[in-house]
Amino acid sequence: MKPKFFIVCYISFLAILFLANTQIAFGQNFLVIEDMRLDWVFYDENEKVMLPFLDNSNEYPISIHLTIDLDKGKEAYLMLDIPEHTSLFFENKFIKHHDENILRYYSLDSLRNGFEMDKLQLTLYNKESFGNPLDAKIGFIYKTFKSEVNINLIKERYLDKRSDYLKIIILILFAFFVVLYTLYPTELLDFLSLSTVVTFRYTNTAITKYRSMARTQTLVILYEALLLAGILIIFLNYYYNPFGKVFFLEINPLFGWLFIYGIVLLLLFLKFILIGIVSALFGLTGLINFYFVEYLRMTMIFYSIMFVILSFTIINNFHVIEVLLDVLIISVIFFNFIRLLILYFKFRRVLTLKSLHLFSYLCTTELIPIIIGLKFFLK
Repeated sequence: MKPKFFIVCYISFLAILFLANTQIAFGQNFLVIEDMRLDWVFYDENEKVMLPFLDNSNEYPISIHLTIDLDKGKEAYLMLDIPEHTSLFFENKFIKHHDENILRYYSLDSLRNGFEMDKLQLTLYNKESFGNPLDAKIGFIYKTFKSEVNINLIKERYLDKRSDYLKIIILILFAFFVVLYTLYPTELLDFLSLSTVVTFRYTNTAITKYRSMARTQTLVILYEALLLAGILIIFLNYYYNPFGKVFFLEINPLFGWLFIYGIVLLLLFLKFILIGIVSALFGLTGLINFYFVEYLRMTMIFYSIMFVILSFTIINNFHVIEVLLDVLIISVIFFNFIRLLILYFKFRRVLTLKSLHLFSYLCTTELIPIIIGLKFFLK
């Protein structure tokens, strides 16, 4: 064989091989290291066990499962052929519903960081059932040629540290409560007396007791403001934040709690001023402190119960906090209107005002602030 002819044949062979590899790279730029097509399983309702889902199977499951080993390196991907009208789940967590047939690529390293586990269960659900196993392969994407590859990167899971700060707030409030109960048990229990709340008959002595605010009562009010601020910071973080991005809330919930505490103290002071002004207009200046303490007592009891529920949830079942807040916000609305009715019937016993005047008095001091608060804090 002549050397020139041999060289021409050799170069032609390399050119053909190069073109073939180029077509393969463009058509399927994925180096398979593990084919998982025959690793699908499904749950058999009759046998009550997981069974392999194979070709030419007589079973037509509506959901199939695949366990993926994520420890394949940073450059490894899962290539998954998803049929139309199919929903994708990772660890029983809904990811996306696909209306059309599509080929997806998922970074195993992103899945590992996002779900913080070495093995992951993938589930596909299609109400029309699956006839055969689906293509599922693990491998590496060629980067030699430019081609469009549909890659779904799973973002790294955000570690929510706010619950740690909320637990610190719970401990501080509990310590404050223990100190108050140890030093001033009578005054603290007076604010937590449910029997006093449902009492509608007062003697002159009982009313006179609240003519002036004692230092111990002031300490209890300061504790109550801390309690209300603690509940508000939970709602602001996990229910609705009307303030938007404010620096004191973005630092951490502990600083936000202290800032909200100052706002709550200011609102309580404005409430006291409002009661004083309206009481002076109706000639009821002697009942300002009595009214204010009754308002604080009912508030203290209700929000103490709410804080205990929130504390238990934050410590034990934090994942249901947002659902719980939806329920509690409804209870807050009902409580505010029930408090208005209780105050109305209480004051009918101790005041000589006409019902219309009493209703106007309570609407000014109670109903208007309630409406403003609900409009501000509700979604």
